Parts: sequence; structure tokens; C-alpha cells
Amino acid sequence: MSETLTRARTFLFTQGRDIDQAQLTHHFEGASPDALLGTLARYQNPDGGFTRLEVDIHAPASNPFATEIALLICVQASVPATSDLLERIVAHLERTQTDDGDWRFAPGVYDHELAPWFQGWQWPNLNPACTTAGLLRELGAGSPELHARVARLFARLANPDDLARDDFYAVRPYAFYFLPEWEHPQRKQYLAALLDWLLRQAPKPDVDGNHFFAYVRGPQTWTGQHIPRDILNDRLDRLTAEQEADGGWPSPYSPAWRGWITIQNLLTLRAFGRV
Repeated sequence: MSETLTRARTFLFTQGRDIDQAQLTHHFEGASPDALLGTLARYQNPDGGFTRLEVDIHAPASNPFATEIALLICVQASVPATSDLLERIVAHLERTQTDDGDWRFAPGVYDHELAPWFQGWQWPNLNPACTTAGLLRELGAGSPELHARVARLFARLANPDDLARDDFYAVRPYAFYFLPEWEHPQRKQYLAALLDWLLRQAPKPDVDGNHFFAYVRGPQTWTGQHIPRDILNDRLDRLTAEQEADGGWPSPYSPAWRGWITIQNLLTLRAFGRV
């Protein structure tokens, strides 16, 4: 076990959440997928949606951002579409998608602690509509009707100028929507713009590695294949150097995100052969 991984393990098992620990043991120590899904199921509500995975949303009701994180965990663990947990997620998303293609907060979410940026969230929104749909495509899940509604929303709200900005979250729906391989007339256009965005961010010292690699993920993706090797290696070196003395990676948000960010960075480093 590399020193980077050993230090991260110490951090995750002293300061991380159970889901962070379960991802570590599954991806790096051979724990079964069932063990990971068993831990993930603790965050799933009876309606099939998720809560608590998005630490900035405290309501017990299911919310689309926590459900999206659950989908990403499933993507990273190659969970089959026939998994009971995933089937329940998909059924929830089919049931709660609105006619305009998005997923919204239940009214009760606003009765609990909620980060300021979520309090004024505008609906419908490409985020979480396109991020969720992209993850479902990677999992081979979601009905044609679900994806068609998101496609219509994308056609109405997408704007190439979003990728000309430096805002990480403005770019997020395009990255998640088009990193999976599927047929869309504008996919190559938006992927090229995403690559340009990454190249603009690469030299900036204030862009942390977790944000940068969220849109690269690994060498198998379009961005992973097209980003210049010298830039990629420089960013991987910087990502490794960002690990803190306690073994975890820093969070630009609440410290409660450090466990999630740490496991995401470990998965990136493993994908590129660095751990």
C-alpha cells in the first residue's frame, strides 16, 4: 500500500463517514460490492431517493443532489442496473421527474438547514437534470421518456457561453451529460469546450485537484484522452501534493466534505496509476 493511500486510510477511518470508509474498502481492499451497497442503503429513503449524502442539505426528505451522489457511487463501483438499490433509485427518479425534465426539492427540504446557494436554487435547471441523466446513461438506466424530457430541457436551457466562464458549477451539467459515450449532435462541440475550460483552469493555483479532475475522471474518458500529457502529469503531481498532514484532502466548503473529496481524489490517482 502506497504512503498516500496509507495516510488517506488513517484519515478516513478516524474522520470520514461510513460511506467514505465503505468506498475505500471496496475500491482498494477488495470488500464486496454488497458491503458497499449495504452502507449506501443506509442513506436511501423508503421512496427510493437519498438524503444526507449531500452534506449541505440537512432535511431527511429525499433530494435530487443526494440521489445524484448515490448514482455516482454506483457508477464508480460498476453497480449493475439490475441491483435492487439502483432499481429503486431509478423508480424514484421516474416517479419524481417533472414534465419539464428536472427534479426538484420537496417542500419540506426548506424547513431544515440548507446551504445559502441551495435556498435560492432556480428550477428547472441543467443541474441536477443533466448531471443525473448523464450518470443514468453510464449505468444503462432510465427510460427513453426520462431521457427525452432531459434532452428537451437541455435544448431549451443549454448555452455554450456557460463553458466560457470560470464557474465550476456552470460547467458541471455539460461535463456529466457528455462524458458518457452516446449520440448527440452537439456532444463533440461541448466536449471540446469542456477541454478548453480544463486547459484554462490548469495553471491556476486556486483551482484544487478535486474540481479539476471531476471533469477528467480517468484515462478512459474523452477529456482524459485529449488533455495534453504534460498538463495532466502536472495536475496529478499537484493533486498528490494537496494531501494534508492528517492524510485527508482539504475542502473548499464545509470540512464535512473532506472524506468525500479524499475518496474521490484517491480514485483519480488510482485511475492514472498514481496509487
